[in-house]
Amino acid sequence: MERSKLLPRAVATAVLVAISPLSTGHDLAIELVEVTARADTDANQLLSEAPVTRPTHDAGELLRSVTGMTALRRGGRGFDPIVRGQSQANLNVIANGAFSYGACPGRMDPPSTYVGVDSFDSVSVIKGHRSVLYGAGGSGGTLLFEHLRPELNSNGLAGSVTTGYTGNSDLGSLAADVAAGNERGYVRLFGATKHGDNYRDGNGDRVASAFDSRTLGLVAGIDLTPDTWLELSHERADEDDVWYAGNGMDAVFADSASTSVKWVQQGLGPADEVELTVYYSDVDHLMDNYSVRQRSTQPAGMAAPSSSTTWGGRLLATFLTDASDWRAGIDYRANDRSADLFMDQGKDGSYDMLVARMWPDAQQRQAGLFAELDHRLNDRDALRLGLRLDDHDSRAEEADLSAGMMGSSTPVRLYEQFYGTTATSNDHSALSAVVGWDRQIDPETLFSANLSRSVRTPDSSEQWIARSAGGAFWVGNPGLEPEIHQQLDLTLARDRGPLEWSATLFVDAVDDYIERYQEGSADLYRNTRATLFGTEIDASLALSEYLSTRLGLAWTRGHGDNGDLAQIAPLEARLNLDYRRSSWALGAEWVASASQSNFNPAVDVDSPTAGFGVLHLYGHWNLSTSLTLEAGVENLFDRAYAYHVNAGNADPFNPEAIRVNEPGRQGWLKLRYQF
Repeated sequence: MERSKLLPRAVATAVLVAISPLSTGHDLAIELVEVTARADTDANQLLSEAPVTRPTHDAGELLRSVTGMTALRRGGRGFDPIVRGQSQANLNVIANGAFSYGACPGRMDPPSTYVGVDSFDSVSVIKGHRSVLYGAGGSGGTLLFEHLRPELNSNGLAGSVTTGYTGNSDLGSLAADVAAGNERGYVRLFGATKHGDNYRDGNGDRVASAFDSRTLGLVAGIDLTPDTWLELSHERADEDDVWYAGNGMDAVFADSASTSVKWVQQGLGPADEVELTVYYSDVDHLMDNYSVRQRSTQPAGMAAPSSSTTWGGRLLATFLTDASDWRAGIDYRANDRSADLFMDQGKDGSYDMLVARMWPDAQQRQAGLFAELDHRLNDRDALRLGLRLDDHDSRAEEADLSAGMMGSSTPVRLYEQFYGTTATSNDHSALSAVVGWDRQIDPETLFSANLSRSVRTPDSSEQWIARSAGGAFWVGNPGLEPEIHQQLDLTLARDRGPLEWSATLFVDAVDDYIERYQEGSADLYRNTRATLFGTEIDASLALSEYLSTRLGLAWTRGHGDNGDLAQIAPLEARLNLDYRRSSWALGAEWVASASQSNFNPAVDVDSPTAGFGVLHLYGHWNLSTSLTLEAGVENLFDRAYAYHVNAGNADPFNPEAIRVNEPGRQGWLKLRYQF
C-alpha cells in the first residue's frame, strides 16, 4: 500500500537530536521532531538539525532543547515539561501508545519521569492542539514517544552500549540496547542504570538532587501475515532515594510498569489500515520526610504512600484516496489514583495515624469518538478537519471515609467547608475540533494556520485533593468546570539553501481556566478566564561547508482575570555555533533568559526572577565506525542561575518557597559503542 503524502510532517522546525551532543558521523540515539504542519512527502521538508548539547536524564529535561518548551526542575529527576505556558494535565504524554500518570500529588513524578530516554527512538512534539487523534485534552500539546522497528545488520543483530559520567553531581550511567530478528520479526531488550549525587550550584551551595534510577524493557514484533503486524512492549522504571529541592518530602521509591499491545491490519474491509492499541500502566510511589534524609526535628514523621493505575486503548481506521486521508476511531482512558497522608510517631514505618485521604480513590473515565480528514486541495493547499466527542466521568469513591483527628477530616467535609458542596462525582461531555490550512506559497516557503477548540478536564488534584494537616489545607473543587481552549496558531517557514527559518504566532483564549489560589491557610481551585499568547522563531545558517549556527527564540505571556498566570517563562534564547568535520565536531551553546516580573505569588516564588546567560561547550570524536566519544562542559563560567519556571512554588508540605538553582560548572563524558 502506498504511504499517504498527507501525514503530519516536520516542516517548520524539525530537529534531529542525539542524547549526546553533535550527531554527525554516527547513528542517532533518538530522533526529536516538532510537528507543525503537513506537507507533500516529496516536497522540501525544511529540516534543520539542532542536537542536544549535554546528557539528559529524563524526558522532561530532554525537551528543554525545543524552542517554546521548558521544564520545571525539582532536583536531578522529575522534570515537568511545559509547552507555551501549559503543563501537567494540559499535555498528553503517550509512550508506545500508552498514557501514564504519576502517583505523587506534589508532582514529584510527572509522566515524563518514567519515559526511558535511553531506549526510545523517536519523540514527536506537537505544540498546541493540532489533531484529534491523540486523546481528549492536549490543549498545550502532545508528546509521542515511540520505539521504532530496528534496522538489523546482515547477521540479524543491532545494538549499542553507552556509558557516561557527569562531574559536580558525580553522576554515572550505563545503558544497553540489543535487538535480534529477521525480515518477519524481532525482539529488542534494553536497560539503563543511573546514580547521581547532589550537585553544587554556581554559588557553591548543595542542591538536593541525588537519585538512583533503573529502567528495563522489552519490545517484540512479528508479521503474522504479509498484512498483519503484532507488537508487544513492556517497560519498567524504578527510582529510589530521590532527593527533591523545594519540597518538604523526598521519594523513598517511585516504581512504574507499563505494557502495551499493538495490532495493525492492512486492507480490512473498506479500511486501508486498522490499528488497535491497548495498554496498562501502574505507578507506586512513597514519599516521606525521614527515610531518605531527616527533614524534620519532630519525633513524628510524615509519610504519603500513593498509587496510580491507568488503562485504555484506541481503535483507529485509515481510509486513503488519491487526495485525502480519512482517519476515524474510538478511544478509552481510565485512571485510578489513591494517596494517603500518615503520621509516623517513631519514624519507623508504623504509620500510626491516617491524617488525610489526599486522593480518596479518585477515578476518572473518558470515552471518545473522533474523525479527522487531511485533504489535498491542489498542488499548493492542504486542509485538515478534525472533530471529536468525549464523555468524561470523575468521582471520589472514598470521599466519605474518615481521616484525621477523631476522623473529622473526611474529604467530603473539606469540600463542604471550602466550596459548600458534598458532591463526589462530576460528569460532562465535550466537543473538540481542529481546522488547519497549509499553503505552499512557493517551493521555498510554507504558510500554516491552525484553529482549534479543545476541552481539558480537571485532574485528580484539582477536583478531589483533600489534605488537612498542621492548620494548612489543600482542597480540590468538585464543582470545577473543564477548561475550554480556543487557539489560533500561524507559522511561516522558509528554506533558502544555507538559510532556514520559521516564525510562529499563537494565541489561546481559555474559558473556565482552572486557577490555583490561596485563601488564608488553604490552597484552593476556581474557574476564571485567561489568555496565553506568544511567538517562537527558529533559524539556522550554514556559514561554510563546516561551520553553521542556529538560533531559537521563544516568548510567552499569560494573563487571567486575577492577574498574571503562574509558571510562564520569560523571553528565552538559544544560540549554537557548530564546527563539523567528517569524524569530529565542536560546538558552543549560549542559553539566555530575560528577567521575569510577571508571576503569580500564590504559586510562583513571590519575587521577580533574575535573567541569566550561560555558555556550554560540547563535541564528539568518532574513534571508529562503531565507537564514539562525546564530551562537554556545562555552565562554563560557573554562573548561579535558575529558570523562572521552578519547583520552588507554594508547596503545602513546605510553605517556604525555594527557587531551585541549576547546576554550576560541570564536565561530562559519554562513550558509545554500536553494532
